[in-house]
Amino acid sequence: MTAPRTDRRTLLALTAAAAAFPGASLAQGGAVLPAAMNRLAALAGVNPLPQDLLRGLADALPEDLRALEQVDRGEALPEEVRIRLLKALWTGVTPGDDAARIGFSSALMWAAIEESNNVISYCGGVPGFWAEPPETA
Repeated sequence: MTAPRTDRRTLLALTAAAAAFPGASLAQGGAVLPAAMNRLAALAGVNPLPQDLLRGLADALPEDLRALEQVDRGEALPEEVRIRLLKALWTGVTPGDDAARIGFSSALMWAAIEESNNVISYCGGVPGFWAEPPETA
């Protein structure tokens, strides 16, 4: 399997296709089209958004992405949809009773504190290694 093309021509072609077919859904087959990526990036204040987070969002909240699509047609984005999308992007978990993890490790909350918080990691050494003083050289 070859990697998808991510050059400027491909992006422009996809954007032109999205503009040519405004009735097409912003989330198709678990993928978020470039027009939606730009709107979500503007909404979250982060650009670019992690691709795995966008795929998880498209699978978990397709109806919210359809509501985002309505913004192009002059309708306002409902406040509850905006809040759901932002919570999902920033926490990596969809809000509500049927919460689903859509991309926890790539959630935007980790990028916001990147320089002041340790990266999520696993403890090194054998269990209880901290109980003994270190060997001196």
